[in-house]
Amino acid sequence: MRDLAMVLLAAISIVSPGTESRWAVTKGATPVGTITLLTSDNGARAEWKATVRPATIVFLGGNGGVWLRTTGGDIQLSTISANSVENAVTPALLLPFTNSPGDAVESKGGKVTSYAYRGVKATYTYDTKGASKVEVKSGGQTYTLTRNVLASSNADASNFAIRPKKGAAARLARLSGDLLGPSDTSVSATAGGRGVGTKGLKLNDGGNYDAVAKLENRDAAWHEKLDDALAEFQKDGKVGKNGRNE
Repeated sequence: MRDLAMVLLAAISIVSPGTESRWAVTKGATPVGTITLLTSDNGARAEWKATVRPATIVFLGGNGGVWLRTTGGDIQLSTISANSVENAVTPALLLPFTNSPGDAVESKGGKVTSYAYRGVKATYTYDTKGASKVEVKSGGQTYTLTRNVLASSNADASNFAIRPKKGAAARLARLSGDLLGPSDTSVSATAGGRGVGTKGLKLNDGGNYDAVAKLENRDAAWHEKLDDALAEFQKDGKVGKNGRNE
């Protein structure tokens, strides 16, 4: 299975895994930045440097998406609304890791021809070594990414490690899970739909009333904890009566 995954990865990557490539980014004839792309068998890393602000901005491909490295941890690019030049052009190089599951990737002859994401569309030109040029259209502007260098790389796995940022988003996800109810997978998902409306009632019609009883008992336990979950949600999120700063 791992060999198959590697074959699929290579098929959708625009350059081979295990390489380092350097790309010049221009808008018309004007240089706007450079991108250094590192690839491995299970990850990708793109380092953006703007021409006028040479501080490095790191993007990572893996863990189901494209991630932006920030102080305190990595965050998914799909959660960021700002469409700066680097946010617009860099994901075009991080395939097979897409910004969102619904992004459109088109291919022909085993090569990616276009990739649409974040209101952006990238189209690809190839030479014998892989993608050599990428045209990115975003917000009425056109950027060209031109590959200048392609070499083998033995970059350490730590270069591709994704460390999601912890904080309010994680707490909200945890609390919303409490509010939306339990996730007991031992209870049949359709048990409620087959229920008869009166707790403990069983009919001799072939229905799965043991599953219904599990559902009833589970939901009863959840309702007992609902007030506490709401109070905790308000306190952590600083919303509502219990979340006010006195």
